[in-house]
Amino acid sequence: MKIVGIAASPGLAVGPIVVMQSEEFAIREFPIRAERVDEELALFERALGLARRDLEQIRDGIAAELGEAEAAIYAAHLMILEDPELRRAIENGIRTQLRNAGVVFRDYMGAVATRLQSVEDEYLRERHADILDVERRVLRYLVGGGQRGPLALTEPAIVIAHDVGPSDVALLDRKRVLGLVTEVGGRTSHSAIVARGRGIPAVVGARGAVQHARTSQIGVVDGDRGVVDLQPDAAELAEYRARRVEFERTGRALRELCELPAVTLDGKRIELGANIELPGDVENVAEAGADGIGLFRTEFFYLDRASLPSEEEQFRAYRSVAERLAPRPVIFRTMDLGGDKVASYLGTTHETNPFLGYRGIRFALHHPEIFRAQIRAIYRASAFGRARLMFPMISNLEELRRATALCHEVADELRSTGVAFDEQLEVGMMVETPSAVWVADHLARESAFFSIGTNDLTQYTLAMDRDNERLAHLYQPLHPAVLRSIRHTVQCALAAGRWAGVCGEMAGDPLTAVLLIGIGVEELSVSCFDLPRVKAAIRRVSLAGARELADRALELGSGEQVAELLKAWGAQHLPVLDTVDRSAS
Repeated sequence: MKIVGIAASPGLAVGPIVVMQSEEFAIREFPIRAERVDEELALFERALGLARRDLEQIRDGIAAELGEAEAAIYAAHLMILEDPELRRAIENGIRTQLRNAGVVFRDYMGAVATRLQSVEDEYLRERHADILDVERRVLRYLVGGGQRGPLALTEPAIVIAHDVGPSDVALLDRKRVLGLVTEVGGRTSHSAIVARGRGIPAVVGARGAVQHARTSQIGVVDGDRGVVDLQPDAAELAEYRARRVEFERTGRALRELCELPAVTLDGKRIELGANIELPGDVENVAEAGADGIGLFRTEFFYLDRASLPSEEEQFRAYRSVAERLAPRPVIFRTMDLGGDKVASYLGTTHETNPFLGYRGIRFALHHPEIFRAQIRAIYRASAFGRARLMFPMISNLEELRRATALCHEVADELRSTGVAFDEQLEVGMMVETPSAVWVADHLARESAFFSIGTNDLTQYTLAMDRDNERLAHLYQPLHPAVLRSIRHTVQCALAAGRWAGVCGEMAGDPLTAVLLIGIGVEELSVSCFDLPRVKAAIRRVSLAGARELADRALELGSGEQVAELLKAWGAQHLPVLDTVDRSAS
């Protein structure tokens, strides 16, 4: 039986299954006598203290294994425990309503989790799992049997559960956990992030997995395709095992390309960068053989915290990345905040359609002091490496001019106070909206470079919510309207003497990457996982061949036709790569 979920952590795992049962607490409500209120409050405080101790131990362990950036997830859990509103609500429930601590705490956390589940933003929605993780940890000490030990595995196995908190993932024995499957969660959930960090192949959102899986039966986790196979037959199992061998062989072959440049057979050098979300990801960039970082999504630096990061805090983080990659470039995308992101401490209100609302550069320009602090941090970091800066969601010339003017003001301030920065720092912008595409000639004269964000460009061009499951079959990055928008943008950049890159998911597919090069894209930025395969494809084609492919694709009338063309072209020109794709994607 195959269950399709969400590919959360790459890799292919084959082995016996262990079904991890959900932790249930029998929470009985009973009245508290007035003279016992202080005892009940003390019981609650003790539970908080023990939960805090557990989390600190987990945080320290993850910091030692993966680094401080990944450990920040657990710092966020500690902040939940320290939330003064939580403590006030629980004390009020015990003292004035005379209800027992376990019930009051459960109801409060349940209400918070429900509110998070109803927000539109995927990232915030995924924080629902963090709330439940903290809730379980405290309830263990309030009504359960105390600390829950890590899952004991007697042999290497695939773990399947309805839901697994990030602290549970952190405690999994990496030597014995072959793969991880959950019925809920998304790619940006903290459990998925920790699984990726620990190199555990994972599929999340695999509905029905717990119901149909049986402990000890053989299962397969395909973390690249988001597929879980329960009890495959002998032929399928042999195929999976062969794929895993091929996957490992291909991985070794691709690693040999690490130190080689992304250059076509006829000598065209393509700058191949990596996308990252956290400073700790920088080590993966170096290992993947990237030419630099083409997209550093700095907004993740602002999330999962109770207050804005200071300029100094941002500077230290940006400097560490710039120094580690020097002399390779790092493109810092300024904050893409707004909508219902970070609403908790910026006071933003709910919007009916946040993707068309108060986000990206609109949010930044409306909060100049917050924006200025980030720009100052990036400029200061530029003294320690090769930094580039770009603005998200620019939709007209006025926005670009206002944002660029702020950069000039910051440069003047730093210069006048003797603070070092790179005087040649390039300031560019993302092209993600149809309006930016069709005024790209004007924008190109005032922007050092373009980086085309194909995820949002596809969404806005096709008027298609990319997170809407019912529209998934219609979301086509290869749609002629998208390809022609990219071509127009590239042509405008070249006419103005600028370079144009692509940093969306589209560039992570090797064949599509070749198509983009043929259109004239000179820089690609992809995930560290996709980077070796994209580099291999670039090194096996000529620029002339890529241009011929692009010319043919741009004449077609539908995304399906372009996909068919790419498939046929790949089979003819990149047969070895096609084998790699089937094994690893």
